[in-house]
Amino acid sequence: MATSKRKRVLFLAALAANRVGGIESFAAELARQLDRKGWDLTICYQTEAKGDVREFLLEPGNVTLDVQKIQEGLGLENTLEYIKLVLRYRPEVLLYTLGGPVRLWPLLGSLLGVRRRIYYDQTSRSAARYNYRASSKVQMLMKPLTEAICATAFVKACSDREQIVPASKSRVIYSAVDNHRDLGDAPAFREKYAIPANRRIVLQVSWLVPEKGIDVALRAAKRVLDEQRDLQFVFCGDGAGREVYATMASEFGITDHVTWCGQVQDLSASGAWAAAAIQIQCSQWHEAFCLAVAEGMSAGLPVVASRIGGLPELVEDGLNGFVFEPKDDGALAAGILKLAGDEALRTRMGAAGRERALQNHDLPRNVAAWVDVLVA
Repeated sequence: MATSKRKRVLFLAALAANRVGGIESFAAELARQLDRKGWDLTICYQTEAKGDVREFLLEPGNVTLDVQKIQEGLGLENTLEYIKLVLRYRPEVLLYTLGGPVRLWPLLGSLLGVRRRIYYDQTSRSAARYNYRASSKVQMLMKPLTEAICATAFVKACSDREQIVPASKSRVIYSAVDNHRDLGDAPAFREKYAIPANRRIVLQVSWLVPEKGIDVALRAAKRVLDEQRDLQFVFCGDGAGREVYATMASEFGITDHVTWCGQVQDLSASGAWAAAAIQIQCSQWHEAFCLAVAEGMSAGLPVVASRIGGLPELVEDGLNGFVFEPKDDGALAAGILKLAGDEALRTRMGAAGRERALQNHDLPRNVAAWVDVLVA
């Protein structure tokens, strides 16, 4: 008896990472669940996936990796490359995520026989973009889009307001994390970065750029350390602003209580989450989701986060942490001091965050909802 031909999802993703991150974990779990349905997955990055990342993505066995260097804009070169990809793989479903929904991909996919054309909206909104409204021409171009999946309710509200995608064509499936990953060795993390054992770690995981509010974090750190010296502010991540922020810490006289880890290759297993007592996230722009906060919640950390974008959907003030107005370093400092001085509160809020991560941001469960959309 002849076996039926396997169907395929073509997933256009961003730059291939040099470490396994959120999009890679999502893609690998998606591949495993698609395989059980008799489907294959082609992941098309802008750059070639290499080393451990490549091995991780290929491990499910039904994954093909490819490259489309230019995925943004409506230019001739990227359009031709996209057409070649579709003709090469003949996907049943197109899933794309980079640089906003307005692309030729849905229209061309429809013309080339792609049955479902889906946009994954996990885009943070800058202040400049926040008031964008789609023109009638953009709305016409996007009519062939089958559906948009939004990373948070905040993202859906933005999408509905922008009117690029009709509200009836979008839904929310929360982004998710692996809630059962290895968190590594906390003492080894402290030793690697020379963090004294008697200092509790206040951790921020982000790029060192203005949008992530590093200056706000450092001003709050100065306030906190003026009152309590047994804390270490640890920043995992790198970026163009690192030297500027290191100079700021020096000017504040808190250099000995600030650690710059740079880009940590395997953050989940590095011991950073296990070593930390408190997580902060000081975003200044309209964060779509913030995977780092979900990871911290999953690790059982109480979180102090700015009240902006999708962050209040993760951190409920008074339940699993505190929220503060984005530029209010005084409120951030107050939240840190309250948690630092109350171990029972840290434990209770950390447990509530862990439960919230299990309920709302569990990778296998949320990817199963994705599979229902893709194979519909």
